[in-house]
Parts: sequence; C-alpha cells; structure tokens
Amino acid sequence: MSKKVIKLTKEKLRECVKESIKKILTENYRMDSLDELLEYMWLRPNETNLNVDIFVDDGSSYIRHGHKLLLFVRNGYNKNANEFIPFSISNNPTILDDDIILNISYDDIFSVQSFIVTNLTLLQQLADREISQTSFVDLIKPSFSAVCESKELLSEMATLRKEDSSLPMDIWLDEGGTFQGHAPRLKFRASQEQRTTREFSSMLLMNPPKIENMPKHTILKRSDIQKLENFVINNLELLLQLANGQINFRTQFLPNIKKGI
Repeated sequence: MSKKVIKLTKEKLRECVKESIKKILTENYRMDSLDELLEYMWLRPNETNLNVDIFVDDGSSYIRHGHKLLLFVRNGYNKNANEFIPFSISNNPTILDDDIILNISYDDIFSVQSFIVTNLTLLQQLADREISQTSFVDLIKPSFSAVCESKELLSEMATLRKEDSSLPMDIWLDEGGTFQGHAPRLKFRASQEQRTTREFSSMLLMNPPKIENMPKHTILKRSDIQKLENFVINNLELLLQLANGQINFRTQFLPNIKKGI
C-alpha cells in the first residue's frame, strides 16, 4: 500500500507554525470547578477601585495546578453571577477563555488589565507567599483608569491645604457647580482606605453641616470633625459662592476665609 504524501507549501507551513505559536501564547483556560476559587483571595470594588469583584492567587495555586499565574473576574455585577473570567497576569494581560460571553463592559475589562499591569509585582509576590494578604491590600494601587478618574475629579475641586485653613486635614472644595445633582459639599479623607475623591467623605454645606460616607474606622478625632464643622459654619456663604462659581478660589475665597479654631 502506497503512503499518501501531503505536501506543504512554505506559505502553508508558515501559517501552521504561526497558529501553533498563537495557541501557546494564548492558551485557553477554563475553571473546572468553583471550588478552585477557595484558593484565591476575594477583593471587592471598595478595595481595588474596580467596578467588579476580582479573585487573586494568594497561595501558589498556579503552581499546584500547573498553569500560568491567573486573576479571575466575576463575569457580572451581581453577586449571584457564578461565572468567572480568567486573566493572565503579565505586562500584556489577556482573557484566557475564547468562548466566554462577557457580561461586563469593555471599560471594566480595560480597568482590570490596567490594575494587573500596575500591580504586577505585588500579584506575583502574593502568589509566591512573599507578602501577606494584609500587606497586599495596603500596597495595591488603583487601576490607571481609576487614577485618571481621581485626577479628573480633583481637577474639578480646589484643594484647601491645612496650613491655609488651620484645619487638621486638607479639604477639597467645589469651585464650579460640580455638585449638580446633589447638595453642595466639600470632601475630606477620613481613612487610609479612601484612595480617590469618589471614596472620600463629604460634608454638606449647610448649618448645621451634615456628614456623608463616614467610615466606621477613621483616622480623624472627634475634635478634628468639630473643627471642620465650625469652618463650614463660619465660612458658609463663601463656600456656597465658590461652589456656584460666583467667586475665584485664589483671589476672592482664600483671602477672606475665617480659619478654623
């Protein structure tokens, strides 16, 4: 019986090699069981500034399972979503399941990729048990998009430094009507966990002032809060004029404030 000879052109051979390399570089990974998530640490949005839950390897799971280091993202915004998107942890994070139908936005996909790149070393150290879970959470940085969002918000608010106000903390003041949709307010950082202005605590500009989004564990004393409340009461008219864009922060607001006592 004669053997069938298959001839490959250079072009076809090149295509086969290229496809094989592609498969190696973009290896498909799918979680066999939800029990595998027990080997991962659950990080919620308030810890990462992402809009989705993520799960990170905190005990060398990737070594035990013989695959590359992974990060899982809940494929949905509801806690009942029990499908998870595997991302490679690298300088070019990719989704390692070509068949998965994404139920989260592309913006959130990009934010996760940015988070991975920003915290690449920390993610590897956590997986290799070189740092503790507590240290990891303390050291992680928000994704690039979250940083941009924070900078954008800060650019809409004037920073009143504590040396200029005699307050025990810096505060961020609305100076152009960005409060539209809610009451005029100022913002201040009340805990180390509050990393962006979206997370900062607010004090509504009224008499008496009202505080929103105050964390249970704060770095501020009651006397610090009292000083801030007094500052708002003593400068209420100026603060409202500034928030409505009626006066200039540098030339009209700063020279006329009554400093907190």
